Amino acid sequence: MSVPPIAKATLQAAVINAGSNVLAQGIKAYRNEVPFQLDTTTLMQFTTCALIVSPLGYLWLENLEAWFPGTKPIPENKEKTSSAGEGKSVSKSSLNVTNTIAKVVIDQVVGGAWTTALFIVTMGMLRGLDMSTIKTQLYMDFAGIMVAGLKLWPFVSILNFTVVPADKRLLVGSLFGVLWAIYLSLVAG
Repeated sequence: MSVPPIAKATLQAAVINAGSNVLAQGIKAYRNEVPFQLDTTTLMQFTTCALIVSPLGYLWLENLEAWFPGTKPIPENKEKTSSAGEGKSVSKSSLNVTNTIAKVVIDQVVGGAWTTALFIVTMGMLRGLDMSTIKTQLYMDFAGIMVAGLKLWPFVSILNFTVVPADKRLLVGSLFGVLWAIYLSLVAG
């Protein structure tokens, strides 16, 4: 039985996010000069958050590619094959720079905004906070997280949209997300 790509990508993201949280807890214990003791509640919150957010991220990246294809076909050339000597049609494609730039900008502005907001709201709900407190956290933390994200995510988007196959983009994002999840774990506590 084959696992659907969205499920595979979600599970990969959840495992990577869980590992990131454990690393963040270790860094925090080291900074505070206290023995490391795994906070399983926080670990489960971050892992659950990844299980909720990752499928949406997968669909987001899939739709961005559909709306703004990353490649454009190059007109077919007639090339001689060395063995048969017959003309063979060879179809190639090249990077669609305009669409790639559009995807990077849209991913950073729209995707970054909804992902940040969803993270703050989801973590607040998983921690049992009331909506008033979540709204306050959203107001207080959103801009800082967005600005911090601009130091990492534009690079990841450019990499993803230029050289990474569409079905591997969430995985690549999750791998870079190790750094990001450590940051978020340290910021969110």
